[in-house]
Amino acid sequence: MAVQHRQDHPTHLAHCDSGRMQGLTGASVVAWQQQKWRQEQEKEWDSHLRSLQQCICELLIKNQKLRDSLTSAKSRNSEALGNELDQNVTRN
Repeated sequence: MAVQHRQDHPTHLAHCDSGRMQGLTGASVVAWQQQKWRQEQEKEWDSHLRSLQQCICELLIKNQKLRDSLTSAKSRNSEALGNELDQNVTRN
């Protein structure tokens, strides 16, 4: 009877190992899926980041052009005002 008990025991261990292996395999599949999802999320966030960086660059360029245009307009206004004052002085 002891011999029969020993024979049942390895079978029981093999069954436990099989269940544990399936659990590990399932766990590794879940871990792989989670890692894949994280990588996809990271790619998506990188894409959003690049898009935002592009928008910021475009806004900075537009801002610089507007600043240059404003500076130029102020300069023209100052020149026009100076010319008008010169004409008024010469008339009087």
